[in-house]
Amino acid sequence: MPLSAGAGRVERTPAGLAVHVSLFNLPDPSRTDPATRAELAVQREYLARVPDFLRARQAAAPGRYGPADLSSVRVHLHRFSGIQVEGIESTLLAIAGNVAPDVLYVNFRQSDTYISQGFLHPLDLPGDRYFTALSAADIARRIHPKIDPVIRRKGPDGETRIWAMPGGPPLGRVVLYRRDLFEAAGVPAPTPEWTWEDFYQACRKIADPANGVYALGLSRGKHESYLWMPFLWGAGARALVFDESENRWRAVFDTPEAAEALDFYIRLTSEPWTDAGGRPRRGYAIKDTAEISLKWRRGQLGMIFSYIDQKVFANLNPDLTGIVPLPLGPAGRGTEINSRMMGLFAGVTNPLIRDAAWEYIRFQNSPEAAAIRVRHLVEGGFGRFLPAEVLLEHGYDSIASTIPAEWRDCLPIALADSRPEPYGRNANVIYDILTTPIRRAEELAHAGRLSDDPAERRARLLELLADARRKADADMLGIVEPRELAKRRVAASGLLLVLLGTVLYTLRQTVRIFLPGAHGPRTEIRDQRIRGRSYNLIRGRSYNLINRLRRFWPALLLLFPAAATILLWGYVPLFRGAAMAFYDYRIFGDSTWVFLDNFANLLWDPDWWQALLTSARYSFLVIAMTFVPPVLLAILLQEVPRGKILFRLIFYLPAAITGLVVILLWKTFYEPSEAGLLNRLVLQIPAAAWIGLSLVVILLSLHLARRLVTHGLWKPALFALAAGLLLAAAPLGPLREIWREVGISDVDTPLNLLWATLPEPVRWLDDSRTALFSCVLPMLWAGMGPGCLIYLAALKGIPDDLYEAADLDGASFTDKILFVILPTLRPLLIINFVGVFIASWQAEANILAMTAGGARTEVAGLHIFYKAFIFLRLGPATAAAWMLGCLLVGFTLYQLRILSRVEFRANREEAA
Repeated sequence: MPLSAGAGRVERTPAGLAVHVSLFNLPDPSRTDPATRAELAVQREYLARVPDFLRARQAAAPGRYGPADLSSVRVHLHRFSGIQVEGIESTLLAIAGNVAPDVLYVNFRQSDTYISQGFLHPLDLPGDRYFTALSAADIARRIHPKIDPVIRRKGPDGETRIWAMPGGPPLGRVVLYRRDLFEAAGVPAPTPEWTWEDFYQACRKIADPANGVYALGLSRGKHESYLWMPFLWGAGARALVFDESENRWRAVFDTPEAAEALDFYIRLTSEPWTDAGGRPRRGYAIKDTAEISLKWRRGQLGMIFSYIDQKVFANLNPDLTGIVPLPLGPAGRGTEINSRMMGLFAGVTNPLIRDAAWEYIRFQNSPEAAAIRVRHLVEGGFGRFLPAEVLLEHGYDSIASTIPAEWRDCLPIALADSRPEPYGRNANVIYDILTTPIRRAEELAHAGRLSDDPAERRARLLELLADARRKADADMLGIVEPRELAKRRVAASGLLLVLLGTVLYTLRQTVRIFLPGAHGPRTEIRDQRIRGRSYNLIRGRSYNLINRLRRFWPALLLLFPAAATILLWGYVPLFRGAAMAFYDYRIFGDSTWVFLDNFANLLWDPDWWQALLTSARYSFLVIAMTFVPPVLLAILLQEVPRGKILFRLIFYLPAAITGLVVILLWKTFYEPSEAGLLNRLVLQIPAAAWIGLSLVVILLSLHLARRLVTHGLWKPALFALAAGLLLAAAPLGPLREIWREVGISDVDTPLNLLWATLPEPVRWLDDSRTALFSCVLPMLWAGMGPGCLIYLAALKGIPDDLYEAADLDGASFTDKILFVILPTLRPLLIINFVGVFIASWQAEANILAMTAGGARTEVAGLHIFYKAFIFLRLGPATAAAWMLGCLLVGFTLYQLRILSRVEFRANREEAA
């Protein structure tokens, strides 16, 4: 029997046929809470019944499974394991890597991508007898009317099909709140009739950042607007609508109602206010997914948004946690309805595996499974947290009467006013696009550039939304005027010629660099003398090459496995994947030839150019903070008279911590309140210290420039002076914030002005002015010690005679660094500099873990990652990757040229 193209498989064992089915998720058997025990019981019941289900299908269609004997068939369920990234759906990564589970989790916004890309197997094909075998009453029980348009859609062939099924009752988005924090702040418990104003006033009274307490938990990153969507709906606006006349979706969020919703959201996140201690604050929310979960458990978070269903009910403590529908906005309640939908992966071609997977989907939302869940939850003491109608349906009338009124009524209210999240064409990009105006509005608010007048402020916000709407039409919906597209294609032709020329030039220069006798000043003179005698030159070079191959063939034989591996896994995918840049590439189904359109759209993509600019800023910070400090540290460790081992150990210890621990550690340091370690330090630094730091940097740069000018080195002196002034400007940022908030005219004496400190904590990862620096700082802390080791080894190779000669000439400590140490280490410094520069343009994992690209930290590599593996726009992502590679190829050539000329020798200390 053929194996499936997906993750499932069929194997014959002595005990009979074994069918292995991979699922996107399974309950954890190590947990003992009633909700998990109920799910495990449902799973055991499915495994007990599924052999009979499969045998019944074989009896109805004898030839469906071929000669397979199902008399002793067993089904095994496996949890899908793959890359898990916070805030990013891993299913698309699995599909792209061809390791997707047999049963996919299908959310609303990605459903169109799954359907159009051919990832889902239709559930209503007559030959399969999946959806078509369900009764009308069973379909009505399983599918909520508001969810039906999401799962009943037109496929790539234009036929309307059923693509997914809900895995349980519908979900409604609600507000969970901490009763103890509401009582401590003197805020009455919210009711279903509460409004935006009530929500806002509750946030104002509950927030107490000085003690680590925040009113609301939000998130940062590309999908931040996901939590803004209920406010958009509550204001009477929508994100996408389907245009029946043109048979396509359109973005419609550039309306005054949407501006009103954005204005309210910005008040929650960025409004300036003063706490009880007189310290200025910004907003009432905290934006960090991991930190939100921790603070909620600690009781330091007043409210969070959550989906609510019977599983969530069973995991809440009613004494501490209250549930209330979303507040009423100007146009009503903007509640979202959702569902944990499941679909069959189209790569599952084995009908036995696909049928077993379908039976799992069907059984999860069956009356039998519901009865098992209710029984276990009631036995576990969680019966009063279930919906009353569910208890009544299963005969638990006495328990239904004990359910709190707010819990009983919350879910029906939420579902009555609900609507599904966007599910149109490329709707998985909508949150990314809508997050852009939120970020820009917050930046304007933090910079004090949003007007206090509501009409002017909302007019400015409407402009931001209009810009985002135009981007949505072009990027998400593919609406570009023909004349504009023609102009882009002409520009793309020029770009393609440049890229092709760059690749050819790179190959030519690489051959010239490493071909024997192809470089060096003597070779150039010789080439000029024998110009015109190309035949003899080629013949001589060929003879030298063959002669060297004869001499060094053992070394080449040893290098062959490594070279072949690099060729196979590096260059072959590189050039095979190059063709993807000219296609609207699809993992399943036929790809469409678009030729230059991917490059054309890339040239007019402002997000791409912004990502390149961010990469340049990030590269500068990485070089300044991770390349230069290790050199200085190595020199200081070399010169320190005592305690060398102790200091080296102190600086090297952070390298013993894994990268994940470093990230988690520094994210706690960056908490945007006094509770964060860095804020505790920075808030104690007076203005005089920032001025002093800036002056010290200026004096050091002037000292270096003076020593260089003394020796007639004007260009290095100007560079040192410019770099010093640039670094000296960094401490002026906090100084400007101090004087702007304090006000020079409001200070009695200049002395008080010098001792003033930052008025409010720094929002390290949320402020675009500090976020990029905050991503690099952990790299400096963890990498400076290991980075200086190579320089310490190189410093050992400098003869003492050079230092003694410098002393005789009256050289100072600075002169020894400039004219003894740096010239000696020059080849090593250049090699490391080029390596650090290239690596800084390819480093996106650190940004992804720290900010997920928020606060203007989305570098080019992360932009390509999102485009390829989150939005599955593999063609444009490949075009962007080639453009980035060609931009860096010059530095790679420079590094190869240096490596080809450097001679590596062992450092031997002569005996005394």
